[in-house]
Amino acid sequence: MAKLSPSFAARAAGALVGLAAARRRALGARPDGGLALTRILAEELAGGRRDLRALAHRWAAYHETAPDAIDPETAAALAHLARHDAPPARAAGTGSDALVRAVPVALAAWSAPATLVSATYHIAALTHPDPEVAWSAVAVNVALARFLQGRRDFVADVIEALRNNAVPEALLAVVRRVPLPAGVPSGPVAGEGQAVVDAEAALRLAYHEPLLERGLDGIARGPACAGRAGLAGALLGARDGVDAVPAGWTIADERAGLEALANRLMPAASPA
Repeated sequence: MAKLSPSFAARAAGALVGLAAARRRALGARPDGGLALTRILAEELAGGRRDLRALAHRWAAYHETAPDAIDPETAAALAHLARHDAPPARAAGTGSDALVRAVPVALAAWSAPATLVSATYHIAALTHPDPEVAWSAVAVNVALARFLQGRRDFVADVIEALRNNAVPEALLAVVRRVPLPAGVPSGPVAGEGQAVVDAEAALRLAYHEPLLERGLDGIARGPACAGRAGLAGALLGARDGVDAVPAGWTIADERAGLEALANRLMPAASPA
C-alpha cells in the first residue's frame, strides 16, 4: 500500500517538532536558548504581531534571563540591541543559529513568497547583519515552504528566489550543487561561512535522504552541530510530517506545545 502524504497540519507541526528534536539530540541535556528564541518569534507571528523592534526586545529580555543558553554570536547581538535599541551594524560571526530562528516565518508566509523572503531576511539580520547569513536563511525557508506545500523538488524555487535579489554568487553556487549525488563532496570551499555550510548540509540531506530518523541520527553529532541539526530537522519534519519524528526524541509537553504553536500559525498561512 502506498504511503499517504502527511496533511498540511502534520507538515507544519513536523517543522517545529523536527527542529526541536534534532537540536535536542545534538545538545543533549544542555539548555537550548536557540529554540526558546525560535518559539518567541513563532508566538509573535501566531499573535499577528509583525514589529521587529518588539521582537528584538523580547529576545533581549530572554537573553538577560538565560545568557549562557544562547550562542556567543547571538548573545553579542542581543546585548547590543539591549544597550542601543538597534541591531548591530556588523555581525559577530556567520553562525547558523539565525537561520534556525527564522524557521517560523516559513510557516506563517509559505503562500506569500515576497513576504517570506523579506521577513526571513530582516529577522535573520536582526542578530546577523551579514548578507551571507540572511540569504542562507532565505534559501532554507523557501525550501521549507515548498515542503509545507507538499512538494519535494525545491532547488529551482530557491534559485529563483535568490536570483531575484542581490545574493552572493557563492550562495547560488551552493544551492546549484544540492542535487549532486550524495557521495560527491560538497565543500566547504574558501570563503563560505558556517551559515552557508550548514544550510547546504541541511538542504542536501532533505533532498537526498529518504528516511528522517536515519538522516537526523547522522547529522546531530554534538553541540557544535546544533544549528545544522535544527535546520535539517525542520526540513525533514516538514517534508515527512510530525509522525515521522520519533516520540522519544522530544519531551511530551514540549512536543504538544510545539504542535499547538504550529496550529496557531496555520490560520494565517492556510489557503482560503
